[in-house]
Amino acid sequence: MFEPQYTITHACEAQDPKQDTRPEQPDRVSCFFPSQRGVVEFQSHDNTTLLLAATGHLRDFIAQRLNETNEPSARADLAPITARILAHPTGSAFESDLFVLERARTADPELYRKIAHQNRRALLAMDPEQGTWRVCETSNPDLHPQEHIVGPCFTSKGAQQLGEALDDLYELCRFPAQLALAPNGTPCAYKEMGRCPAACDGSEPMQDYHERFNRAIASASEGIDAWSEQIAAEIKHASAELDFESASRLKPTLDTIKALPRDQLGHARSMHTFACLIITPASRPGWALCWLFNALGCNPLCSIGLLDNELLESLPALLESHRSPIGFDQDQLDRFSLIARHWLTKPSKQRKRRVSVLDMRDNSWPKQLRRAIEDAQSASDPGHDDEEHTLLPL
Repeated sequence: MFEPQYTITHACEAQDPKQDTRPEQPDRVSCFFPSQRGVVEFQSHDNTTLLLAATGHLRDFIAQRLNETNEPSARADLAPITARILAHPTGSAFESDLFVLERARTADPELYRKIAHQNRRALLAMDPEQGTWRVCETSNPDLHPQEHIVGPCFTSKGAQQLGEALDDLYELCRFPAQLALAPNGTPCAYKEMGRCPAACDGSEPMQDYHERFNRAIASASEGIDAWSEQIAAEIKHASAELDFESASRLKPTLDTIKALPRDQLGHARSMHTFACLIITPASRPGWALCWLFNALGCNPLCSIGLLDNELLESLPALLESHRSPIGFDQDQLDRFSLIARHWLTKPSKQRKRRVSVLDMRDNSWPKQLRRAIEDAQSASDPGHDDEEHTLLPL
């Protein structure tokens, strides 16, 4: 599990010798905490977590939730029931969100499930044994060992569109229950329209159907950009050979792929080799923090300064040496969903993106590394911003 660099602990009772700060002014507990981004946790006398939140300004957030100004507020005053406050300064919203996710897993399982559900992303699960596909979500995927997983898809609707495009282009069965009865299934209207060879009723050998399904898996696994480029290259080759009939036959395929929503599916490809880098601002101004999401979880690997060219040159090889697929256990999928939320959500026009996710399935990631680091190093990070959120409101 990822752990923050350091934690500030303040006990709200002066006689506690284990606290990091001394409350000389117990009515202004917030003054013991820095004016920077981080995660704050309020605990009761029995160490129960009362509140867990990511905020852009630790001091102001604590002051508000303890109602230190005694102003009327719709929020509950936590001062009477708070025995201890833990603050974890962070360098970025991503770091805060990741720590909240990891901490919630043990501090409040119900909160953890809520966060995982909020972050969920869609996957396309393709079963080569059954010759069928289904859409599932990362929060409760119920994956089977034989399934080939394609993702991330921004929404279930996007994943459904990808599956339906595969149905059309590879003439896959749209009624799995009938396919399971082959060769005694009942054919549907697609057979009458000439858009399905009907393996369900034995009109097509199941071996031929499975070969076609495997080609569909291969296309989806490469991603829609590579798939589109492949079809475009085939059209170009056919035209060069004066095979205009083949070129004309391939053109609708290319049109179908290009019509797929790239904002939903642009990063969707085989998840079985997925690992990624996350580049964020570090707590130290002008520095970037490089995270690696691999089989061991999501952890910071190194921080890098603006002029550290020697480390920049050696960093791709270092990162590649630690690369490993993330796997599909639920904790990893929940981390993946959090990363995908930062990755797939478009930055606003007013605010520059502060986190870069580099997909290590894409061989061009080393070329993107320097730019991502420079962006993180130059990112401004004001104390108050629209990324503050309370995850356990009271």
